Amino acid sequence: MNETLTNQIGEQLKAARLEKQLSLDDIQEITKIQRRYLSAIEGNNLSVLPGDFYVRAFIRQYALAVGLHPDELLGETKPISMSRTSDLSRAHRDNDGIVRAGIDNTPTARSRLANSMPTIGLGLLILVALIVIWFVLTHIGTNSQQTSNGGNISVSTSEVSKSSSKSSASKSSASSSSEESSTLDLGTPETNTSLQTTIYNLSNENTKKHTVVITAKNTGTSVKVNDASSNILLNETLASGSKTVEIPSGTTAFNLQFSNVNNASVTVDGQNVEVSGATTSFWNVLFNLNK
Repeated sequence: MNETLTNQIGEQLKAARLEKQLSLDDIQEITKIQRRYLSAIEGNNLSVLPGDFYVRAFIRQYALAVGLHPDELLGETKPISMSRTSDLSRAHRDNDGIVRAGIDNTPTARSRLANSMPTIGLGLLILVALIVIWFVLTHIGTNSQQTSNGGNISVSTSEVSKSSSKSSASKSSASSSSEESSTLDLGTPETNTSLQTTIYNLSNENTKKHTVVITAKNTGTSVKVNDASSNILLNETLASGSKTVEIPSGTTAFNLQFSNVNNASVTVDGQNVEVSGATTSFWNVLFNLNK
């Protein structure tokens, strides 16, 4: 977000708060956002916030609390930056209901893979040894049969080849059936009402392609879809019908932003997505694909 624009927004929010004779503690009680974050927004000290996504979300909540229109206040600013999307998992609400930042020490998929490398290497060595033993035993058995049959082994070899081909085809068919029967497990989403966001944390789904289908209902909805690099994949107003968005493999996260959210339904890879249980015109649905 532009520094000058943010500074102007901070001044406007502070002026509106003072005009309503409200303290930062009053705003904290209304929005459930920690007082030091509110003070940072007024002072343009954005490094205090846990991530770029929170800047827009906190400003929106602050504006509503002091009677300002968030869309008019933010204007046509740059789309939400998701370059630090993974930081969303580092924010939580304490028992007193205030949003604070914490640290997620959950091991990443990369660290788990690195820790399992010795075991994988040992398994590969054992597999190679078994293949060598099988080859030696098969070769000795073939030579013995060649000696006893006067060198005529063509029929035997053909039988082995056909049997091997059938076995390989059977394994390939079983593998294909297993892949086709697997479905995306969305799990239980996290809902953050103060940030107007539903979060789905999925493990190791960034290696696959995903298909998102958005269907407009009633009077329609406006929807924007962008990935973790702030690339906009869709930005349209849907009056009726459905829109399909393909999420390419390698994408670590993507976000759906709705206006008139109650007029939209969403599926990901054919699975129904819980968009929002609240009555609101604005909502985000965030998918972390490599949680």
